[in-house]
Amino acid sequence: MAPNSQRGIPMALSEQDRIDINDLINLHGHLVDAGELDRAFELLTPDVTYDMADFGRDSLHGIAAIRAAALALGDANPVGHHVTNIVITGIDDGQARVRSKGIGILADGTAGSVVYDDIVLRRPDGWKLGYRKVSARRAALGRREAGARELLERFRQAAIDQSAEEMRRLYAVDAVHEFPFTRPGVPSRLEGRDEIVNWIAEGWKALPLKYERYRTLALHDTKDPGTIIVEQEAIGTSASTGAFVLPNIVVLTARDGQIAHLRDYVNVLAAAAAIGREK
Repeated sequence: MAPNSQRGIPMALSEQDRIDINDLINLHGHLVDAGELDRAFELLTPDVTYDMADFGRDSLHGIAAIRAAALALGDANPVGHHVTNIVITGIDDGQARVRSKGIGILADGTAGSVVYDDIVLRRPDGWKLGYRKVSARRAALGRREAGARELLERFRQAAIDQSAEEMRRLYAVDAVHEFPFTRPGVPSRLEGRDEIVNWIAEGWKALPLKYERYRTLALHDTKDPGTIIVEQEAIGTSASTGAFVLPNIVVLTARDGQIAHLRDYVNVLAAAAAIGREK
């Protein structure tokens, strides 16, 4: 390792190194958008890692895994990857850190923004990408925005605490809450934050149920990074019937750090039994 790097001083890169690294980062978008995935070896080290944790996904290791993931995503891939704001910092003679921004344009015209944190490595045939962390930009001015998983946990805690105030913070003003399975007297669709929270709060007052905890049976990501599907059980006590376990499936969509849409597949028979009523 070079002396400057040992003293914690970033290694100076030659002008040609910087040109080559810029070309590497820019070429990535061109090849992916053109579907030329078989040319990934021109850009990536064989043991490359893609860190996708911010999207609730496992990291991808190796060129074959990255190619397979792109093919599996199919038409949900952006039609355009646009890389901007490239900043290159030398680590040592054979490594550099690159930070850039990415704008992804989908086929329907919607767009999203990410930050790429890369480590590039000098190889005999040029600079290659050895590590990339992809982080979504979801909030302005550096603020952190709650994702779907965090909102799920906050929703559960609000239900346990029976906190209408917290529920009001969780839902977007134009949110929709649906019950695909329901019974007479129970709405199948609630529209808007006020209607949703008022209905939930009235239910807490009227029903003898007290949630104590939730058990996650399975949690699934979807092609939409803002949407998750959870198979769960709500566990608690009923003033009418004693201990209960209510299974259900929830499809939760987050937008701008709030719940935009929640589809709640309630087990109607189990709920009726818990409150001491027939279906």
